[in-house]
Amino acid sequence: MLLARNDGYWRKPAVLRRVLIKAVPEFSTRRLMLQAGDADIIEPTRPLLSQLENIKGVRFADHLPRLATDPALFFTFKINTFANRDIGSGRLDGEGIAPDFFTDPDVRKGFAHAFDYEALLKDTFKGTAQRAKGPIPPGVPGYDARQPFYEYDLKKAESHLRKAWNAQLWEKGFKFTLTYSVGSENREAACRILQKNIESLNPKFKIDLRGVEWASYLDKAQRRLMPIFSRGWYADYPDGHNFVHNFYHSAGRYPSAQGYSNTELDAFIEKAAHEVDARKRKEHYSNILRLAFEDAPSIVTVHPRGVYALRDWVKGFADNPVFLDIYFYPLRKAYGDQ
Repeated sequence: MLLARNDGYWRKPAVLRRVLIKAVPEFSTRRLMLQAGDADIIEPTRPLLSQLENIKGVRFADHLPRLATDPALFFTFKINTFANRDIGSGRLDGEGIAPDFFTDPDVRKGFAHAFDYEALLKDTFKGTAQRAKGPIPPGVPGYDARQPFYEYDLKKAESHLRKAWNAQLWEKGFKFTLTYSVGSENREAACRILQKNIESLNPKFKIDLRGVEWASYLDKAQRRLMPIFSRGWYADYPDGHNFVHNFYHSAGRYPSAQGYSNTELDAFIEKAAHEVDARKRKEHYSNILRLAFEDAPSIVTVHPRGVYALRDWVKGFADNPVFLDIYFYPLRKAYGDQ
């Protein structure tokens, strides 16, 4: 994507005449571009940040505030069976899963308790993120510090999974493929944590991992081909509605891809969106977060902090936690033709 400045801008034209934005999924390629000076700024994922630390002329803008919940793991309630190899046999027979596998709340709650949230915080995010209790980040209207949330507890996970599908799940086992988007190390790490812990509960539980390219990943999610998909949400605007609608409302971004619907949640989300009384609105969000905890349509993990790696000739960098892309207007280079 090539951006050109507006010379008629009401303030004054930006310093940079052009900005070229490239999508480069492979981190090794991004690193080489930064090292060679072919890229001025890249956005690395936290697990790979150390590979940039010894590059001469590179600095970091780190611990940047973000209104985000990422990664999150979404259960698909109505899996598309057409030519779908991710669900194995398509039956709960130890060699696959049925298309309605995740409609049993004990399956979802078992998976939620099997996720090691602290391991993701420590090993992947290096302690820079904040544990997510729900989809709404702290500081955003609607956040409730007292909301119930799932904790890593393999005993509780086993208890739920033993009850799931009238105890057939524990007896027969299951097998499915968990896919992640190539180049998203944070989300891949979340998938690996879930795989490891679920498989540790019962030798009959088998989860295969497979990475797919982003375009294919989006297509598979929308066509409900993935039993679980890992995504995240960055605020379009700083309000709880932007998160709960896209995580929990049947018409929201992710429930529509999951085939998930809860009429009680829909009603509370719509009430909260139209309520002008701050106290009543807060109560609505508390109800939303409680109901979502009880239904467990997804697993929320952390609220991440942002980080960029920049060449030292980049000046005027300013971060905005709501603005999803870099704010280019004040940027300039300290050398040569701009």
